[in-house]
Amino acid sequence: MLTALTIEEHSGGLLRFLRKNRIRVDHRFCDSASLKCVTYEHYRGRIGWNTIDRFVKAQRNRVLCPPDLALPENSGYKRFVSYELSRRLCENTALYLLRSTDCRGVKVVLIDDSGDSVGVCEYLTDHCDPLYVISDVTDIYAAQAEYLLNEKGAALRICRSKDCLCDADLIIAPDKLTRTLPCPDGALILTAQPPAVPQSCLAVYDYYFDLPSKYRELCPVFLDGMYFASALYATNQARELGSELFTRCGDGTVLHTRQSLLNAFKNRSLSP
Repeated sequence: MLTALTIEEHSGGLLRFLRKNRIRVDHRFCDSASLKCVTYEHYRGRIGWNTIDRFVKAQRNRVLCPPDLALPENSGYKRFVSYELSRRLCENTALYLLRSTDCRGVKVVLIDDSGDSVGVCEYLTDHCDPLYVISDVTDIYAAQAEYLLNEKGAALRICRSKDCLCDADLIIAPDKLTRTLPCPDGALILTAQPPAVPQSCLAVYDYYFDLPSKYRELCPVFLDGMYFASALYATNQARELGSELFTRCGDGTVLHTRQSLLNAFKNRSLSP
């Protein structure tokens, strides 16, 4: 069961000194998903974390809460964060763009040091030949390259350096980018987290879709819908969300629709 926590502070009015802090607990269920929603109503100076502990219990190290909620240090409380769903949406976006352009002349490079994206290679090679891969786990990708060649006649090239990025059109980098990639200005980077350093081309990392109505009803009003979706997906309570396609995506400055991102990709990668 997921646990969501919010603190409602009531600081106005003289009667606040006559009222006691209290906790409301609401249990919600939808198919295999379950949520305990803990609301602490705060009328006085100090927040009773010991009281909150009684209801949050073992979930304190992965509690769902708004990003501006100040959790006490050295208490074991940690805000739940997962980029697993964002990683899948990054891969889904790449496949959408390649399927929509249907141009095998596009150079696609996958950067995956963890090896978690090896499964998407089979689908990417339906639209690009070859697929270039930069990875620290070369044994995993060498086995995938042999499988794709034998089963589909598809080419997967493992690159030893980042030089193959110099003329790339589409770069899929689900892991957090900690260095500026040596790619052309006209390239498009799809990643799952905000880059730690600026990139020389468009880098998209925020993905949004319309949460199915049954999960919208489950989601507390104080939580962002995509944040809640990431928790449902990462805890195996709604794995079907991994097949969703973005309706909007962001690069930290601009929100793109499917069509505007597709147009930007076509203009960048297919221009002479």
